[in-house]
Amino acid sequence: MSKNCSLAKTGELLQAAQKLVIVSHVSPDGDTLGSSLALMHALRTLGKDIIMNVDDDISTVYSFLPGIEMYRRFAQDEIVDTDLLVIIDASSADRAGNAMNVVKPRAILNIDHHKTNTRFADYLYLDSDAAATAEIIYSLLKEMEIELTTDIATCIYEGIYTDTGSFKYSNTTSNTLKTAAELLNYGVNPSLISDNMELKSRTQMEMLRKVLETLTFLQDGKIAYIEIAQELYDHNVDTDAFISYPRYVEGVEIALLFKQVEDNLTRVSFRSKSIDVAKIALSFGGGGHQKAAGCSIYAPMEEAKKTVLQVVEDLFL
Repeated sequence: MSKNCSLAKTGELLQAAQKLVIVSHVSPDGDTLGSSLALMHALRTLGKDIIMNVDDDISTVYSFLPGIEMYRRFAQDEIVDTDLLVIIDASSADRAGNAMNVVKPRAILNIDHHKTNTRFADYLYLDSDAAATAEIIYSLLKEMEIELTTDIATCIYEGIYTDTGSFKYSNTTSNTLKTAAELLNYGVNPSLISDNMELKSRTQMEMLRKVLETLTFLQDGKIAYIEIAQELYDHNVDTDAFISYPRYVEGVEIALLFKQVEDNLTRVSFRSKSIDVAKIALSFGGGGHQKAAGCSIYAPMEEAKKTVLQVVEDLFL
């Protein structure tokens, strides 16, 4: 069980450590990447030794983020000693990937905003009211009195932009917009971020065309899902936005995206209008928010689909 931390205590833990490993969650999105990179840039101004890690591929859509090249993926047999292991935007240990086995820290700190957090770390700063973990990082750096640079502000803005669906999701609050506005004072270029995030490659569009051919409706159109088979999957293609297509079909209450990334690993994304899909994801070892969640099923896609869809369909019986 984690020890709850205030922002001040979280800052103290970071200040006390000299060597830190900062981990972004598997299936990395803009929030975990932006938050982690912002923290890295900030701590390096204090002379900290930082290793950046994610146990997954990073989509090239995020290549514009300053410092993205600093990420590395640990080998399974690697051993990394550190003062503090900092896991960003992950609600459960499995979301940290192999860092939980590779890294040998004196303590583990988890900074998160998911209400489904399983309290797996030694220390936890959790704010489930924050629209994004990046919003927490902004408050944390202010608490630590670290001067923001354009690079830091850009990374934070990207995290907020991602998790609010470019400020259109219901988790967008007045504080979210206030934070975003303040970030502009540090040189953030909103069009740079939106242009990079909204730009579609030809490969992405060709994949989307094939994925939409798999669109399937269940329970009189209340459930819709799409799938990316392993032979179609390409880690360089950003597919996070694909789930928006079934999500916004009239009558759909729950939308799902099944993506087989390895022989026995299928990633599942959930979206809903009102049903708490975080509870579904949590039952499979994942987590997230009421209207947006995800999990990893260690099985081929057909098996994962059968297991997950049975649970989802039971909600409408």
